[in-house]
Amino acid sequence: MNQTLDAATREIFWNIPYSFKVVMYILFFAAVFVMFKGLYEKAKFITGKKGFDAVKGLKDLFPEKLNWSSFFKTMLLTGKVPRFLNVAIFHGLIFWGFVILWIATDLVAIHADTPFKIYKGNVYIVISFLADIAGLMVLTGIALAYKRRYIDKPDYLKATKPKQELFMYSMLIALVVLGYLIEGVRIMGTGMPVGEATWSPVGWFLATLFQGIPLSEKAWAYTYRGMWMVHMANTMLFVAACGTTKFSHIFVLPFAALVTPKRRGALLDPMDFEDETAETFGLGKLSELTIKNKLDLLACVECGRCTQVCPANIAERPLDPKTIITKARDLAFDTAAKGETDADFWENSTYSAIELDSCTTCGACMEECPANIEHVDIIMGAKRYKTLTLGEVPADAATAVQKVQINGNPWGISQDDRFKWADGLDVPVIEAGKKVDYLYYVGCAGSYDASNQKVVQDTVKLLKKAGVDFAVMGKTEKCNGDPIRRIGDEYSFFEIAIENIANMNQYDFDKVVTHCPHCLHTIGKEYAKFDDGDFDTVHHTELLADLLRSGKLKPEKKVEENLTFHDPCYLGRHHGEYNAPRQILEATGVEIKEMDKTKDTALCCGMGGGNMWYEVEEGNDPAVNRLAHVGEKKVEKLATACSFCMINFKGGISEKTGTENLEIEDVASILAKTID
Repeated sequence: MNQTLDAATREIFWNIPYSFKVVMYILFFAAVFVMFKGLYEKAKFITGKKGFDAVKGLKDLFPEKLNWSSFFKTMLLTGKVPRFLNVAIFHGLIFWGFVILWIATDLVAIHADTPFKIYKGNVYIVISFLADIAGLMVLTGIALAYKRRYIDKPDYLKATKPKQELFMYSMLIALVVLGYLIEGVRIMGTGMPVGEATWSPVGWFLATLFQGIPLSEKAWAYTYRGMWMVHMANTMLFVAACGTTKFSHIFVLPFAALVTPKRRGALLDPMDFEDETAETFGLGKLSELTIKNKLDLLACVECGRCTQVCPANIAERPLDPKTIITKARDLAFDTAAKGETDADFWENSTYSAIELDSCTTCGACMEECPANIEHVDIIMGAKRYKTLTLGEVPADAATAVQKVQINGNPWGISQDDRFKWADGLDVPVIEAGKKVDYLYYVGCAGSYDASNQKVVQDTVKLLKKAGVDFAVMGKTEKCNGDPIRRIGDEYSFFEIAIENIANMNQYDFDKVVTHCPHCLHTIGKEYAKFDDGDFDTVHHTELLADLLRSGKLKPEKKVEENLTFHDPCYLGRHHGEYNAPRQILEATGVEIKEMDKTKDTALCCGMGGGNMWYEVEEGNDPAVNRLAHVGEKKVEKLATACSFCMINFKGGISEKTGTENLEIEDVASILAKTID
């Protein structure tokens, strides 16, 4: 039977009895019910509420401004997934293949169940052809994904439920393969319409093969019905699985993207130390997970990308960001199955002290995660519990905390020496009642470490040259508490933050400028969570770049050097500033050779998260891995813009990394060379 293009269509339920259709609709509504029941259970877990309140409670996740940009990028698979090409390819094939198949299925349903007979003519031809191609896309994508997970088997992809993973792959394959087989039998059974060879190429090919099989017409009819029923049941199983298995990520991930702010603020909110009923402090039990923590547990698809980029894991330290999430999730589900709702992470050995202490809080895991999971919040919450409730603190870290409390800095150097870096520079010291544009918060490293003192001195010279109205706090400046908070001693941080905020509020200034990105984050984002602690804070590279753009600073000569730039984690991933340091370097005339891992993919030096103040006994120094990246570029100099990076890299220079002759210098010091 030949078909004209205008008349091209097909019988929707060819050779299918009415009773089969009744079963299909019953199973469809049952599958939709199971899917929504599964999603409801997830909402109930996230919010801790029941009934419609569980759904309404999700609004508590909403930030001041919903992140629609991230939402649509996630929906269209243009967000973080394409950052790994091989992953982008098979995800794209599977995702877009299923989108086309979903559209085709919807058009078939509209044609069959409504007065709108649209599945004919050009619509039928185009959709039928695209659906055949889409099936091949899905199968190709699954084959690539299967190879990666089960043949290549990288460690970071190890699944917590491998049987479920295999079942899900099998379900997807069966959906497509059975669809092709049914199409082939239908084409053969309807007399091989010649048009189908063009717009149903896979089905036509199978139909030509089936013609050679010696079965009666009745046998083919029963075969078709049997395959149709299996295909239909598998389809409904897939619908149900979208709410109860990892397939639910098609709903959870876009939602997580929507409620995750574009730029993070403080890593953690302050704790309520005035709560007299509190028996513990920090994240030690399931009941102490925040609503966002619980969303994160459900959002994880175990892709392992966080593990791939974790500097501690790369340095063979005992930290795997993926298992930080999956271990808490599995504990929650396993204990819930036993009727328990408040399991203890430590009693169940969910986390270990050395695992938490290995985290540098660099944010690479969160930057890479396609589900917008905030691993660092959970790690820091557990670290708070370890420190405040269990009293487990590395000895060196405890000493650093004591030194801050006694001397105002983690090195324990006298407060009288804090302003010695300014000898002979005539640096203005802020006074009560006298307004300045900028309060320059120098920080502990800038005050006491020789290398960083040079950076501060150069910055002061540049600010003076540009005529900037600024002042420093001098001997009254104290540590802002960053190392104490990262170690997990939230109570001591609370005391220090309150004292510093009160001290800073004595003075009249428009903005705070910091040299260290850790100071930038703590004062600019974490103090803002306290009363009267909202200070407009910028990094010294941002201010210097502005001065160059405005013409207040003009390089008078070029610097003839080739170098690479290391992006500090707290300036880049946590603060979102990648351009200012590079704009300064470009203005000096240096040749910049970017490392392969740069900007938001830069590898941490290893000193964040309190690691500056204690040694992790297992694994290697993350700085060695980063310096190896520098060595590959064969440059004379490494430029950075962070106090901790400066100290750590200077201690890690070695022949092993090809950096034995490497010089390390702050961006501000390089700029200072261009101005007399």
